[in-house]
Amino acid sequence: MLAKLKNLIEKYGIAGTIRLLGRYAADETLSRLGPGREEREACDALLRQLRAGEYERVILRRGSFGWHTPLVQRAQQLARALAESGCLVLYEAAPPHDRVRGAVRLGGRLWLVNLRAKGLAAAIEREAETGGRPRWLYVASPESRLDVKTVKHHEGRGWTVLYDYIDAIDPAIGGGKRVPRKTAALYRYAMGKRGCRVVASSLALLREAESKKGKEGCVLVENGVDCGHFAVPGPCPTDDTFRELLRKGKPVVCFYGALASWLDYEALRTIAADGRFSLLLIGAKYDGSYDRELGERENVCFLGTRPYETLRDYAARCDVLLIPFQKGRVGDAASPVKLFEYFALQKPVVAGDTAECRRYPCVLIARRAQEYPHVIGRALTLGHDPAYLAAEEKEARTADWRRRAETLAARLRIWESGAGEKRDGKA
Repeated sequence: MLAKLKNLIEKYGIAGTIRLLGRYAADETLSRLGPGREEREACDALLRQLRAGEYERVILRRGSFGWHTPLVQRAQQLARALAESGCLVLYEAAPPHDRVRGAVRLGGRLWLVNLRAKGLAAAIEREAETGGRPRWLYVASPESRLDVKTVKHHEGRGWTVLYDYIDAIDPAIGGGKRVPRKTAALYRYAMGKRGCRVVASSLALLREAESKKGKEGCVLVENGVDCGHFAVPGPCPTDDTFRELLRKGKPVVCFYGALASWLDYEALRTIAADGRFSLLLIGAKYDGSYDRELGERENVCFLGTRPYETLRDYAARCDVLLIPFQKGRVGDAASPVKLFEYFALQKPVVAGDTAECRRYPCVLIARRAQEYPHVIGRALTLGHDPAYLAAEEKEARTADWRRRAETLAARLRIWESGAGEKRDGKA
């Protein structure tokens, strides 16, 4: 808890943190009141849809990663793609990002629901049972608020647990010195309970899960990209700082994402010190490591966070895109969402020597911090290479979120049919 508070203060300052916590407390209280009169119609529509059973399965996504968080990540993308594939997806609203007292329809079969309203939560469970379709409780590995008791409650009502193993269970992911207690407990339960199924986002996480549960209880579904969004960038941002960076005329090397301890800051310092490039960094200071390791220096432009909708517009004006992850437990377990977004943007990609990045021939690997300037120089020659760009486009199409959802849906059908149990004798 203290580590989280420290992170908030580093991101928002003391006054900003107080405002954020105050808003969270107010939204939390409001959400527990349940739907108001104007929201009941939407709730009734959701319950009717559940009861009708006109969907392949219902997926209840529980957790504290709100739909309207500044980061649009695997959670939202996979939920949307699964809904488009025929699933009815109920995504739990999480204050302070989601101000929802009842239910809000985000798409045809995709809903944002307030499960803090006990009456609505009970009605959802009741009508999902009436619908007669398979029911999956979807939880994710970084989760630090959802407890095992809640998971067991849903299991007792006939829901099957689908554990999305996204990142290594490591203190760095939470930005603190220890793995949160509920995070560790949920991991142990999912890996130890036979009936729980595991979706792994990388080969390293898949192998770990298979070693604990066997192959039939696990499936690989890597991260992906919304090709339609990233393949067609919008106009150049009017951001004065960014425009000034472009006017300098140096090749722009860009990383966007969390500025956290798993980045290779020595590599970033080496790139900046080389002098031939402008280094552009977009994202939140996640754990204080940025100020300790990099801070203000020549040839580095730090813009802070930018909305998901405009990230592509910044990155599309850059020359080389970076994934400077350190080799190690966190880096080797990561399937970076940005990797596939970079492919769709048709920009050369330079990355650290991590397991998932090595899998893709389009990625130029820097094995040590000192190699980055040389590898970036090579990457600059590929920006207009038709064969390289065609290979990137193919990787992006393969990684489209709709195809990732189809992979997961196909495995869910196998599990629902009981075919996996017949092969390996496990429940």
